[in-house]
Amino acid sequence: MTKKRNRTKKPIPLVAPPSTKKRQKQSNDENKKKRNSHSQFSNTSESLKLIRDYHTLNKRLEQNARDDGIDCEQRKQNAEKIRLEQQAMGGIEKYQQASMYGAKSSKFVCAHWVEPLLKEHIFTPSTTDPLNKIDTAIRPRILDVGAIDNQYLQYDWFDAVPIDLNAQHKSVVQADFFDYAHAHIEQHQKKKNKPFDAIVLSLVLNFQGDPRRRGDMLALAADARLLRSGGLVYVALPSASLDNSRYCDEDYLIQVCETLGLKVVERKRSAKLALLAFQQTSGHAASSGFQAYNVASKTFRYTKEMSRAPAKAGDTRNNFAVMLKSSTLAR
Repeated sequence: MTKKRNRTKKPIPLVAPPSTKKRQKQSNDENKKKRNSHSQFSNTSESLKLIRDYHTLNKRLEQNARDDGIDCEQRKQNAEKIRLEQQAMGGIEKYQQASMYGAKSSKFVCAHWVEPLLKEHIFTPSTTDPLNKIDTAIRPRILDVGAIDNQYLQYDWFDAVPIDLNAQHKSVVQADFFDYAHAHIEQHQKKKNKPFDAIVLSLVLNFQGDPRRRGDMLALAADARLLRSGGLVYVALPSASLDNSRYCDEDYLIQVCETLGLKVVERKRSAKLALLAFQQTSGHAASSGFQAYNVASKTFRYTKEMSRAPAKAGDTRNNFAVMLKSSTLAR
């Protein structure tokens, strides 16, 4: 009789080994968790909430600064309290990180919107160049306000100066737009520099808390000493700022810009943004071009002032507005 061999049976696993596809998915999930562990935000909603809360505190700061019903000491105490709230949130640094997180998760790239319009309205292809390239004898220059980084390094036919209040990237110049514009206009009056060909205000107006300062920002962007005749101004805003506003909408914002000599050349929408491009019309207001800003007094004077649009009904509407109001005190 032939004896049967004693074969050692392998234990049956309680859980079947994952397939190759399943192992790959687990690996991807682990990598995603690792990436998120280095991030300050777990999702876009969290970063957007911080941005909204920071904007709200900015508005409170602006309202406090213009509250005539309190004395200087109370105004100072209120401002310190609000700034402490901002610091508790992580300050401007955390706000910038939230903006960068949102930008990385967004499909919108501002440069992809800016470059084609710049090519269309500022420069035409050279007729003498056999390769039909842009004429490089005069390189366009753009000022990108509130820049996260320099998105324009991928283009070799124009130059960009990206600035931000609290620069988070080595390619960005740390500067406040009002201070930068003041210095540039001052130097221009001494004939030491030239105006820009385009100015980009992407998600900048909504960061500013005071409706009058928003108008002043647009006025500086349209100023003939900062923007050349025929130059472009790009404005990108969250759609909700206009669609859900109690005091403004897209048409009213265009009216404000037209008062500054800016003619709309494109209006479009992305998933969550309202995109408006304007061109400065030549010969507006005076032969020297539009100028509402007084360098010596650091004030604005408008020949036509504009208040907020008539209020719309609705308890859930926001208070976004843009106003043109002449100022009498230096800022």
